[in-house]
Amino acid sequence: MADFLRATVSQIHVGERLRPIDQGYVEAIAASFEERGQISPIMVRRTPATNKGKTPLTLIAGGYRLSAAKLLGWTEIDAIVVAADKVEAQLLEISENLYRNELNPLDRAIFVMKYRELWEEKNGKINPKGGRPEKQGNDYPVFANGRELSKQVQNRLGFGAETYKLVNRIGQNLHPTLRQAVRGTEAETNQALLLKFAKLTPDMQVKAAAALKESGDPQSVLALTKPPKPEKPGRDPETEALAALRKAWGQASQATRNQFLEEIGLSSFQEAA
Repeated sequence: MADFLRATVSQIHVGERLRPIDQGYVEAIAASFEERGQISPIMVRRTPATNKGKTPLTLIAGGYRLSAAKLLGWTEIDAIVVAADKVEAQLLEISENLYRNELNPLDRAIFVMKYRELWEEKNGKINPKGGRPEKQGNDYPVFANGRELSKQVQNRLGFGAETYKLVNRIGQNLHPTLRQAVRGTEAETNQALLLKFAKLTPDMQVKAAAALKESGDPQSVLALTKPPKPEKPGRDPETEALAALRKAWGQASQATRNQFLEEIGLSSFQEAA
């Protein structure tokens, strides 16, 4: 059950968030607050012992709205309080952000992978090889091929099967070093580029991250990761000429062949013989 309240801003604890704050977006929300007021409440949970009781509420979702309120100097903000433990609170944060469609392709992949980690924490590790559920040392069941997770993500987060597959591919295969390197580049908002980076080997991704920090151009960095084209064997003019003659001879009529032999003096040789 959820409760609505007017929360004191200074009493809300903000833990580690899944994505960095875009100050420009905070300012845009602050401008909207000034013009229209707060439309959507933030989401919090009760944590009476946090910071020795100084922050009895912990933020679940609405980091940008809370930041905008602080920027405007608000002392209170509308909030909805939900009953949730730490893991469920993170799942709610992910769901809310994905539903609001505020995430770029990189953050969307990170959020979905975090959702997967939390889901596995509650339900057991996914068996990538499929097969029947087994037991691990932690006594959590293993679900074949992640079908249950896939279905839950699609239902809860509003994803289609194809979107989930692509997002999952980026989240699982993109090296953490490269994740940081693509921040602020074209690739951060370009799913096709992220998928290309995710196809690289881990070693190549680390090298690509270093190159990306220098150039800031994902397209040029990806071009450098492509294997060089194999060199064609050296061309021998004499061999090519002989091949051309053989081809021409095979295509010529008997009359043309006889004419050619006469021109090079072989017909008289054959007659003398």
